[in-house]
Parts: sequence; structure tokens; C-alpha cells
Amino acid sequence: MMTPIPSLFAILISSLVIITDINANDGHQQEWLANPHHNRVHLFKKWLANKAIDARAASSPYDVLHPTHQFKGCIDPSEPFQCPQSERCIALQFICDGNPGDCPGNTDENEETCIAAKRPAKENIEKFLLAEYQLHGSKLFTFLFGDKISKSIEENNAYWFDILASAFSVAKTITSFAEKTQMSSDDLAHFQNVVQMIHDGRLEEIPVYGQEAVTQGLGSLIEKLYDSGFMDH
Repeated sequence: MMTPIPSLFAILISSLVIITDINANDGHQQEWLANPHHNRVHLFKKWLANKAIDARAASSPYDVLHPTHQFKGCIDPSEPFQCPQSERCIALQFICDGNPGDCPGNTDENEETCIAAKRPAKENIEKFLLAEYQLHGSKLFTFLFGDKISKSIEENNAYWFDILASAFSVAKTITSFAEKTQMSSDDLAHFQNVVQMIHDGRLEEIPVYGQEAVTQGLGSLIEKLYDSGFMDH
């Protein structure tokens, strides 16, 4: 008995479909096996996505019971000063008031801290020195400090402006300023004479570029130094 032609045709079509599915599956499998890098990238991306979801998940009971402390700084305007090496914040009136106990270890009564509180900020002094150097070059610093410091500034102005600004900010006297900047005794005597001339207003005795520096802020810095005991012996 012969099989009807329509039945044979249906069997042939079914066989082709099965073969096509098998080849497709084999091709898919071969692509992953032949390209392990692609597989790793795909898995890594999937892990990152899951990690992001986990990061947004609610805190665990342990995290709630053991919160991580994060100090956000002295953000209260009434207590804006952060005690050195501490998270304690105090009012500005308590700095250098002579009373112990405001900061741990009485760090708010540190001598250099109290001197700096009466002087322009170190950052502002440093910016001023840089601006004057850009305007007048090393000749202004030779006039102020002598040849040694002036030549050092030419070699590394960023380092020396930091040193000078720090010394202006915290040195108790002109003598301690000279020690911090390693001035020679001759350069110290010269610098002291220049400071005295500017303080006395004897501008006719200094060069024009020095007069310009005085009006640009040097005169104000000198007066702040005088008021905070810089020229005391």
C-alpha cells in the first residue's frame, strides 16, 4: 500500500523544521563557546546591574543598629571653628581667649594659631605674593628680602611663596620670620629696614615698583604685621 502524497509532504516539512531548530541551537551554542570574552562581558554587565539594584536596597538590620558615623564639618554658623585634629566645633569667640578646655589639648590656644588669627590668611598672602611676582618680577623680592631668597624664588616660586606666606602668617616676630625662611643676618637687617620705611610712609626712599606694591596691598600687610607684634623684640 502506498502512502498518500500529502502525507509524505507533511513528513518532509516536519523533518526540515526539526533540522533547522537543531542547527539554530547548535549555532547559538557555538557562538558562546567560540567567544568566551563576549560571555564574560555579558555576565559582568549583568552583575553590575544587579549590584546597582542591591546598592539601592534598604539597609540591613545590622546597618540600622550600627550606623557609620560621618563627620560633615562645622556647619553650624554659631560654632564654625573646627578644633585641630578633632571633630569638636567651637565659637570663634573661644579661639585664643585664654580659657582652657574649649578644644581637646587646648589646641585653640596654640601660639601660632593665635598669631595667625590676627594676620591675613595664609592663602591670601600667597596669592598676593604671586600677583606681585607676576607684575614686578624678582626685583621686588630682591628689594624686600635680599638676593638669597629672590634667587630661590626664581628657581621654585611655588615652594617659596608657600614658605613666605606661612612665615608671614604665624611668625611671632621678624626674628622668627627670618628663622623660618633661613635669612642671613644681613638680609634680616635689610628686610627690617624696608619694613620700617614702609610703616613710616617714607615711600620716596623706595623704588617705584616698591611704591606700587605698597599701594597694591603690601602696605596693608605691613600694618597687620605691626599690629600683631611682628616688629617687637
